[in-house]
Amino acid sequence: MKKVIFTCLFLSLAFNLYAQTVPFTFSIENIGSDKGNILVGICTNADEFAEREPCKYSFSMPAKKGTITQQINIDKGKYGIIVYHDENGNNRLDMAMFGKPKERYGFSNNKYGAFGSKPPFEEALINVDGQTSAVIKLRK
Repeated sequence: MKKVIFTCLFLSLAFNLYAQTVPFTFSIENIGSDKGNILVGICTNADEFAEREPCKYSFSMPAKKGTITQQINIDKGKYGIIVYHDENGNNRLDMAMFGKPKERYGFSNNKYGAFGSKPPFEEALINVDGQTSAVIKLRK
């Protein structure tokens, strides 16, 4: 019986150490207005980053003209971040003709693909292995 209890305690401790979360602070700059919300997706793989699957961490916060800084606790790992300023509150990035965004958007490492599209997931990766911070500058 003592072996079973000891084994359970050991496995519980090992699991908690493995799944340790760390503080991640990010700033979103160049927010154009106080209208709507800022939508954030913190993605663990290319399918999440391409929005074929939900990102591991996703949330929204009220927009505030200028800069917003937020701290959350996340699992250690490598992440690509997507940010949209959803000014009209429809929970998506509105696009104009030929796929040009009507609202401000940004990605981790301030990387962009051709013509302002999403960069390759690997270029947007941020390594979160302890207290980490990032700055994302929105553009239109």
